[in-house]
Parts: sequence; structure tokens; C-alpha cells
Amino acid sequence: MKNRNVTGIVVAIIYCIVLYGILIEAPPGEVPNNPPWAYLMIPLGAIANTALFDFVIKYDFFKKKE
Repeated sequence: MKNRNVTGIVVAIIYCIVLYGILIEAPPGEVPNNPPWAYLMIPLGAIANTALFDFVIKYDFFKKKE
């Protein structure tokens, strides 16, 4: 298995939690009224974050090279 960038994975998990919290937010007693594609942003954003850290930034804050 390829060495994955741990920083990208951590950022993707934080992104998923925050976006989910934003999407389910609604006034009390009402159902969240979001378009269906809004929930698709959770996995697509996680993939984009991990790809960004794996292929573009390539710096890992957790696995520091000696």
C-alpha cells in the first residue's frame, strides 16, 4: 500500500464532520432543505482534500522526515 499522507486524511475527516454539521443545521422543528447535490459534497470534498495533500502539497505534519 502506498504511504498515505496522514495530514490529508485528518483534514478530510474534519471537513466531513464540519460540512455534515452545516448541512443538518435547521431551525427547531423544521427539516433541513438542501438540494440533493449538497450531500454529495461530503465524499467529493474528502477525496479532493486527500488528493491535494497526497499529490500537490506532499508535506505531512505527522510523519516528519529525519
